[in-house]
Amino acid sequence: MPFSKTTSAELLLARYRSLMADVPVVIFAALSATAIQIIAFHDGIDWRVSVGLPLLRITLAAMLFMYWYRHREDSPDIDKVRWRLQAASVVLIISGVVTFFRSLYLFSHTDSFGHYFLISYITLFGLCFAFILSKIGIAAFIYNFLLISAALVCIFMGDFEQPYLLAALVLVFEVGMLFAMHASSNVFDRLVNATYETHSLLEENQRLANLDALTHLPNRRQFFMHVEQQLARAKKTEERFAVGIVDLDNFKPVNDVYGHHIGDLVLTQVGERLARIKIAGVQFYRLGGDEFAFQVVSDAQHTILRQIGKEINRVISQPMNMDGIPISIKASIGACVFCDSEDTAQELYEHADFALYHVKRTGRGNMEIYSQALEEERSQMNRVDQALRAADLEAELFPVFQPIINVHNGVISSFESLARWNSPSIGIVPPAVFINVAESLGMISELTRLMFKKSIIAMAAWPGHIRLSFNLSAYDVTNKAVIEELIYMVAQSRLQPSRFIFEVTETALLQDFTTAKDNIELLRQAGARIALDDFGTGYSSLSHVQNLPLDKLKIDRSFIKDIETSATSQTIVRSILALCQGMQVECVAEGAETVSQVQFLQQMGCQLVQGYVYSKPMAQEHVQPYLAEFSEAQGQVA
Repeated sequence: MPFSKTTSAELLLARYRSLMADVPVVIFAALSATAIQIIAFHDGIDWRVSVGLPLLRITLAAMLFMYWYRHREDSPDIDKVRWRLQAASVVLIISGVVTFFRSLYLFSHTDSFGHYFLISYITLFGLCFAFILSKIGIAAFIYNFLLISAALVCIFMGDFEQPYLLAALVLVFEVGMLFAMHASSNVFDRLVNATYETHSLLEENQRLANLDALTHLPNRRQFFMHVEQQLARAKKTEERFAVGIVDLDNFKPVNDVYGHHIGDLVLTQVGERLARIKIAGVQFYRLGGDEFAFQVVSDAQHTILRQIGKEINRVISQPMNMDGIPISIKASIGACVFCDSEDTAQELYEHADFALYHVKRTGRGNMEIYSQALEEERSQMNRVDQALRAADLEAELFPVFQPIINVHNGVISSFESLARWNSPSIGIVPPAVFINVAESLGMISELTRLMFKKSIIAMAAWPGHIRLSFNLSAYDVTNKAVIEELIYMVAQSRLQPSRFIFEVTETALLQDFTTAKDNIELLRQAGARIALDDFGTGYSSLSHVQNLPLDKLKIDRSFIKDIETSATSQTIVRSILALCQGMQVECVAEGAETVSQVQFLQQMGCQLVQGYVYSKPMAQEHVQPYLAEFSEAQGQVA
């Protein structure tokens, strides 16, 4: 397509950058060919035509090279790009016209050798230079037409034995070159447009992923990002900066009694009420579930912080009416004020979360600010740390397995291995608790090796088509020794490496992306597959998707929960599915809880689904009965 007719600024910029890269090649070729022509025609022809005009062309080429050299690092705006392309088009057409008439003049004043040389010269110029400069658009085709026409005219002006054969030969190459120019231009344009659409899709996904789908407040990712930015400012200015976590009291009974639809309406209403609070500097977020958060610059007496707490309780405690159902809820608030230059966003959040835990335990509907007394109470919870240090991990740690189903053919695609810990001293410990403690103690690789060994033993009894999906921590994915040991365990298992899927999260990649990528490459080279878990909720850039050798993306459950009712969730999921299709990777929807959600996802084109709708995570001894029951159920359906 001629550049003058396109309306795509991105396409113009891409053509301009491509042409800028080709300028040295074009100039070198033009100077070399012109020098050879001077040598061929310097005798017997008016020097002004045989030498003068070529020297002028060399001078112009040198000036063009200097211009290119000065502006090669420029990032011009679209208007300047358009002007430069138009100027280049005009220069190219003028050059073609001059070459046409000069060629006819030279042809009439040269001998037999000059005739053959001239026809070869202008034919090659017309084909090669037009192809190289085809991104300019119609001007390149005009240049090609002028020079090929000159070659044909010269053929019929000369005294050749077979002029028609020579002309046919030139035309054959001409037709082939025109097709090549057209195809090259189209392929380039399609590639640019596809790249732009991919970037637009990623940007839109990132925008949507930074907003909570239900309340349209900034989400958890944005919360931590903004807290990190505010912390950096606070450490320089020593201002009082506070974060708070808001949890709705008695929200679970609303969901249980009236259903998730009413619960979602309540959450939406709470988000709207929080957004209407107009205290200077406060920003609200939804972290997930019935948990909200805020950040604000406070004062030494916490006056602003306490004012926010009262205002939150005032607006939330006002009666609600949802589809004719009267709803009354309150909020408990935990807050923490930045006072230690060593504090991180995660530590502030954890302190505020513990303050929230304290206020919900001691008296709901109030606000608690993290204090020294709470710090002492929190230290008592270190018994989890102590229990893990003293644990017999071989006896106490075990995997459970949750199936991932191919909804298109009704086959179990894989089982995800999930860690569980039953401590004799403190009982069942949630994985979110003991995994974090294990990472802080440097024990996570030991847990990983043990879990993987037990998972392989369980996997050996599964049908050969079922894969194992295994989670890697941030430490694992950035530790080459751990990765090499996992690869060795895969080899020793004598199971097909392609049956192993290693899951990593975007957050884990932040530790050291380069090292993580290298280690992921090692796993891929060993034949294993790689999945990016909780896609859309991590703290890293979505562009990591483009830079990793991925086989699978797992859509976070937060986007699946309200997939049937939320247009935003549908947009995000549809975009991720389109991204997976374009990248030719598999896509898993996590957290499906109802048959209707599965059907909705299937209609959207999602092939793999995981969630309680199929099964909760099950112990190893329950996998075989589940496989038999699932196979029997599928047989009855068939």
